[in-house]
Amino acid sequence: MTIITESSLLTRAAAALSDSCRQAGLDIRGFTLMRDFANTVYHLPAEGVVVRLAQATTPGKFDRLVTSVRVTRWLVEQGFPTIRPLGLKQPVVAKGFLATFWRHEEHIGPPPDPAQLGPLLRRLHDLPPMPFELPTHDPFGAVRGAIEASLALGENDRGWLLRRCEALAEAYYERLEFALPYGLVHGDAHRGNMIRTRDGLLLCDWDGVCAGPREIDLIPTLQGVRFGLTERQRSNFSEAYGYDATAWEGYPVLRDMRELQTLTAVLRNAHRDRTAHDELRHRLGSLRADDDRLWHPF
Repeated sequence: MTIITESSLLTRAAAALSDSCRQAGLDIRGFTLMRDFANTVYHLPAEGVVVRLAQATTPGKFDRLVTSVRVTRWLVEQGFPTIRPLGLKQPVVAKGFLATFWRHEEHIGPPPDPAQLGPLLRRLHDLPPMPFELPTHDPFGAVRGAIEASLALGENDRGWLLRRCEALAEAYYERLEFALPYGLVHGDAHRGNMIRTRDGLLLCDWDGVCAGPREIDLIPTLQGVRFGLTERQRSNFSEAYGYDATAWEGYPVLRDMRELQTLTAVLRNAHRDRTAHDELRHRLGSLRADDDRLWHPF
């Protein structure tokens, strides 16, 4: 297929950055682009702030961002080590984007080890009940939407992916019996969403926070063999959390669900980004061949 170069997306994002920061009263001088994939993320050095921009057309995104800000404010009150949202009304709607504002935390040292995520998740799952209602975990909504809307898929691949979603949804909703309690889950817990600071590790990126089976938070690390994690790293993570989900009979279903979910961002970006396009073809080929070849993280 022909890759559509969308440099205009960053131009629109920069305009949204300016507009949202004007509304929030923040100084954007010297801003730098930190990341442009699932979200467009900027650092405002003059304010010590990170601005995350999500496209406003993503279904349900506004409500999810409202929830992520509300939950992280509550987590701060509980003393949980998390990234901190600014104390202003957010998200801010700006030129087709939704902006959220967070205190910038500089990552120091090597990437966190998966074993260091285990105690954080145990601490999160042991918190008292939330004082407000959370959205219910929806494991298929985002990936189904990305499959249906993707400009990078042919109809054969689109149909195959949708049928795989249906089969896994039937197994998830009708056959699984979970071993861990139901409650607050991060929704996308992996070592890439930890920041190592001088004061310790923080858990960030709460866009997927919800109520669901706690196993949901364990699977991204355990499925990480796709991205090069070793068996020792996985077992150390399980030991640090206090439960080995790979020994649970429902693990293969959640693992396969997670593999589908990791396609969401590449499906949305493959038509405008050559690397994402190539990775989508690589992962699709692997899934359809039912092999265990390594995938490449973003």
